[in-house]
Amino acid sequence: MLETLSRPVIPGFHASIGGRVQGDGVEALDVDFRAMADGDLLASAALVEEMGRRVDSLRVAVAGEIAHRSRSGLGTDSLAARRGCRTAAEMLRRVTLVAGATAARRIKLGTLLRPAMSLTGEVLPASFPQVAAAVEEGVLGMDSALAIVSGLSSVVRRVGDGAVAAAEVELVASALGLCERSDVEEGAVEQGIPATADEIAEQAKVWGSYLDPDGAEPSEERAMKRRSFSRGVERDGLVYGTYSLLPEIAAKFTRLFDACLSPRTAGVFLDAPLESDADAPADTRTPDQQRHDVVAAMVDTFARSGEAPTIGGAAPTVLVSVDAESLRSGHGVGHIDGIDTPVSLRTIKQFSCAGGVQRVVIDSDGRIIELGSPQRCFTPAQRRAITLRDGGCVIPGCRVPAAWAEIHHVVPDADGGPTHTDNGVLLCWFHHRSIDTSGWEIRMSRGSPQIKAPPWLGGSGRWLPAGKSPTRRSRELRERLC
Repeated sequence: MLETLSRPVIPGFHASIGGRVQGDGVEALDVDFRAMADGDLLASAALVEEMGRRVDSLRVAVAGEIAHRSRSGLGTDSLAARRGCRTAAEMLRRVTLVAGATAARRIKLGTLLRPAMSLTGEVLPASFPQVAAAVEEGVLGMDSALAIVSGLSSVVRRVGDGAVAAAEVELVASALGLCERSDVEEGAVEQGIPATADEIAEQAKVWGSYLDPDGAEPSEERAMKRRSFSRGVERDGLVYGTYSLLPEIAAKFTRLFDACLSPRTAGVFLDAPLESDADAPADTRTPDQQRHDVVAAMVDTFARSGEAPTIGGAAPTVLVSVDAESLRSGHGVGHIDGIDTPVSLRTIKQFSCAGGVQRVVIDSDGRIIELGSPQRCFTPAQRRAITLRDGGCVIPGCRVPAAWAEIHHVVPDADGGPTHTDNGVLLCWFHHRSIDTSGWEIRMSRGSPQIKAPPWLGGSGRWLPAGKSPTRRSRELRERLC
């Protein structure tokens, strides 16, 4: 039975670890966090984490011992093999019911922190003795410990144990918030602010680069060979794929996402009437969905930039087909060239609204008997004019810039709407795709767009000027001040 480790008492919190095991499980702790004051609640969170670190030290130690007794060199005599498991991780999963990733983390840390044994039977120190001691004492969490050993393990073979030992001491001290006092006797320390596990991971990377400045080059060479952007299978209306980006490419993506999705830029384009009456809607998209929509806008922008490589002498164009009867009735599906998954009529309408329509008549034998000219395509000059007028997606609160937006026909072509600047407004990919279902209404008044918020936003129901053109906003501000 484990020795009881009593902890300091917080008002309303009475608990201890170990020595409280009954026949039917662990005795329940009598804790009511709902009745605690804020300060006690936060203190309890810190105390619970301290208790967890002590339990984790035992978890890591037992996982390391299981891994040692299941090492491959023992063959069929290993503990895992004798219990019918292929690996120590599999056996630990079955015994503890934890996820595979959790078992692997415990085994990795436990193996590195377990004291080694020489051929003569002499007990050798652990690979990372400072980390091992801090984990055993319950003052260093498993996340921070893993960050340290993972960051330093990759360089220890190239730079030697001495240099890594110095880095280990510094990282453990940072994680515990310990720092030397230069104004008192040598070796004295004072309590500072402990670093979080994420901060320790970043510090470990810096130490690794400092100790082994040339070590990144072979890693980059391997990364160059493994970089990829692959298209996977089509399933459930989506095309699944994977990507492995080089760090500098991922950084560029991240900055673009930050520019478009950062909440700090929200509302900067709103006119005063819109701020008070329409209010920028809360974005219901998940972060992953928002990033998808940013990528969609980036692809469209590059395709029409004029700098993309041509295909057969023309700009890269996605062909979307639908038969005339489905288009007239509003029922049925369309097909995108090169994609097996059918798409809805709503997708077809968005494609035709943004990219235009070309009528092709095919007889019953499959022969093309009529080929019309492309229609409903806004010219580059029209797009520039609309961009100057609207300044970006006209939906309040949307931060997608004008260059990334599509042009929406306010009055559809089927209803007689012309392809004219008086009938086109800028919408981002997402708001264009959802304009028929979101509740936002758009109309043109003497060639100027107006917008009305959907009922679920609780707006006044009034039509308000739309657009984010800085020139127009400056003019309106001058008019209000005069």
